[in-house]
Amino acid sequence: MIKKALRCAAGLMLLLALLPGAAVCAEYDARTAEEWLNRFATALPGQRLLNDPQETADPAKGGQVLLEYAFGTVLARTADSPSAADILEIDLRSPEVEDCLGLRVGATLDAVLGGLSLHEGAAPLDVLRTQEAGIGWSWAYVGDRGVYGVEHVSFGGEGLSMKEYTLTYVIDGGAISAIRMRVSEATQAQAEEEFDTAQEIAQRQAALLLVQENDSEPFEESDLQVMGAQALGVAVDRFVLAMGEPEEVQTLPEGRLLLYGGAAAQLGLNVRTGEEIVLDISVTDGAIDGPRGLRVGMSLQEAAALFACRQAVYASGGMLYLLGEAAGDPPFGEYQPGDGGGTLRYACLRGDGSMGVLEIGIQEDAVAYWHLFDGAREGADAHGG
Repeated sequence: MIKKALRCAAGLMLLLALLPGAAVCAEYDARTAEEWLNRFATALPGQRLLNDPQETADPAKGGQVLLEYAFGTVLARTADSPSAADILEIDLRSPEVEDCLGLRVGATLDAVLGGLSLHEGAAPLDVLRTQEAGIGWSWAYVGDRGVYGVEHVSFGGEGLSMKEYTLTYVIDGGAISAIRMRVSEATQAQAEEEFDTAQEIAQRQAALLLVQENDSEPFEESDLQVMGAQALGVAVDRFVLAMGEPEEVQTLPEGRLLLYGGAAAQLGLNVRTGEEIVLDISVTDGAIDGPRGLRVGMSLQEAAALFACRQAVYASGGMLYLLGEAAGDPPFGEYQPGDGGGTLRYACLRGDGSMGVLEIGIQEDAVAYWHLFDGAREGADAHGG
């Protein structure tokens, strides 16, 4: 009997340790939960009970009993070797047992999220994903101190045998303090209603999305272009070759200004060579190509997709960083929300040590203007002043 118990105990640890856990969230579904529950129930008789189940029997709930073990507790319909069908809830409190996704108590929040991202300025209930095939979703519970819980829900079976499988991670101090697997009876109508709620929350979150995460290259010196030709800092004749002859030339105290229909270029002198060069270009004409094909009239999403954004940006107020952490340390990208729109701003380090800046003005979710200028002129008016 002792040897059998030891074999069963070892079997529980081995079976649960062998369950894959590399792709948290993406692989969670009813089948994953069912298979794990079956293995758990098979190995459970080898575990030593720490309490008298009869003392926990609840007549009001059909005699449900709470079984206490070293790894945590099991709520079941019977105390006599409960099968997977008898188990209602498992509460893991120690790291000796892995769950169906290969996680243990003590694992980090990053491991729980498994690559899923919280939304910027996340609401108290933040939907991480929804899965219509099989009906399921994942969401995080967020408080003043960050995430305190992550939950995966999936439905399996049909008709009277339909079940809802809920896997909950209790997070404390950025790590798992408890793992709960709960099984309950469900109906198709209930599953669809709960799924619709999760989708509705997800859609509200998506409406706050300003800029999608992407793998585009950061803004760089070679992007300081107008109509496919390098523009910022180049000699005026090269600029005119790309843009054409200006409609008007104005002479101002700070230098000449070339005016086009929907564009203006501020000129100045290169102090080292004495050559007249382009210091500043501002464009409001949708027919003029800017860096990487940027054009007035593009949507915010289209414009932002041209340049690196390493984390999705949501409308939560304040300065939102797309790349880097602060203006002045290129390459960087940022979005500043404003009334009716906002401003995308990118910067790169140029070969002479100066900073090239691209500013994109957004109104009603579309590019209203774009502006190229030297970082030293960052305080200048956004439209070429």
